[in-house]
Amino acid sequence: MATITLDWDKYTEKSRQISAEGIVMLKNDNAVLPVEKDKCIAVFGRIQSNYYKSGTGSGGMVNVTEIVGITEGLKRCGANLNTELIDTYTEWEKENPFDTGIGRGGEPWSQVEMPLEEEFVKHISENSDYAIVIIGRSAGEETDSSAVEGSYYLSELEKEMMQKVRRHFKKMIVLLNVGGIIDMSYINEISPDSILYVWQGGMIGGLGVADVLLGNTNPS
Repeated sequence: MATITLDWDKYTEKSRQISAEGIVMLKNDNAVLPVEKDKCIAVFGRIQSNYYKSGTGSGGMVNVTEIVGITEGLKRCGANLNTELIDTYTEWEKENPFDTGIGRGGEPWSQVEMPLEEEFVKHISENSDYAIVIIGRSAGEETDSSAVEGSYYLSELEKEMMQKVRRHFKKMIVLLNVGGIIDMSYINEISPDSILYVWQGGMIGGLGVADVLLGNTNPS
């Protein structure tokens, strides 16, 4: 009987390709994408280190060897990131850890965002060329989305984050790390240069997102 050896690298590469090709670009004004690799990118939103790889339920409980989020994906692809901003989120999360909820179906739809001071956002903008704002949502088996803030609607902290970033950055990209649609009215009001639904791309979804942002792959 023949022995079949699975090449996991091929599976991983195919997953990365599917994640990238499944991204939906809603807007790309002023040719803001693709991002120039040598330019500095400031990534806002705590989902930069808490990537939603999948929805809730049995699919969400699959054990994986690693989860490559969007910031990590950009880093692995050689992007130039504002490390001061990343470090600020990392320090804040030590006192404000990710809320996993209570059991299957008990996960929250979203995570509380880090409050941003106006002067801090301005300071980061003076040392960066692009702003990426990541909005994340969980939903799925046992926990569908609902018409409340932090689920279908943006939370007040998310609105404040987007407003301050738009005020101080000439180039703003919004990424929606979500499992379904969300209300776009406030996002349209803020009018970022680019908006992409990046969905929940699995354990290495962040690499697929990075491929699109850096122009290695065309989105849908």
